[in-house]
Amino acid sequence: MTITVLAGVYYSRTDLAFFEGKLVVEDGIVEYLTVLALFMCAFLCFYRASILGPFKKNLFIISLIGMGFVFVFGVGEEISWGQRLIGFKTPEFFLKYNTQGEFNFHNLRFGGGTPTEKGFRVNRIIFGTGLGIAVAIYFLILPVLYRKKEKVKILINRLALPLPRNYHILAYLILFGLVQLIPTPKKGEILEFGGCWIFLLMMFEPLNREIFSRKLEKR
Repeated sequence: MTITVLAGVYYSRTDLAFFEGKLVVEDGIVEYLTVLALFMCAFLCFYRASILGPFKKNLFIISLIGMGFVFVFGVGEEISWGQRLIGFKTPEFFLKYNTQGEFNFHNLRFGGGTPTEKGFRVNRIIFGTGLGIAVAIYFLILPVLYRKKEKVKILINRLALPLPRNYHILAYLILFGLVQLIPTPKKGEILEFGGCWIFLLMMFEPLNREIFSRKLEKR
């Protein structure tokens, strides 16, 4: 992960054509590595749900399964639900409202006469600003509340939410700083890639690792 991020920063400043045309292009290495991280996150959620079923309460297992499907959704969106691999036609709705004319939701745009005109862009508002705020809360605020507020700790543990340790937070802050050195809007692809891998590593060894042990809870 570190090598890919550093390579992205380097090539964005020395060979922008390679960076945008090869590294962060659709179906490029960064996209498929991002897909791999999301797929592994989904697999880990479903695996934990399967082995912890006899030990944990229903809410815990349902939350794990729900998170798994969120990651599956992320995988599908990254590869336009296999459209470029399989080659199926884009439905009329997506031809009209998708800025890339592909079968995915994150590139939908409502309002404006053409794909280049301003309007409500799902990618910018929800997957950009909204997701950025959510990540900031998840990495910077929830770990503090988890340590200081017992009620928050109980709720997070019941929902099976893995929280970052200090070194995960530091890694994300470094990633965010490095991405700011990339002089192109495509820097978001590197941030997305690095963020997904940091989240995967965090899921393997979260701050609240003990909640994923096979310890029988009272029903």
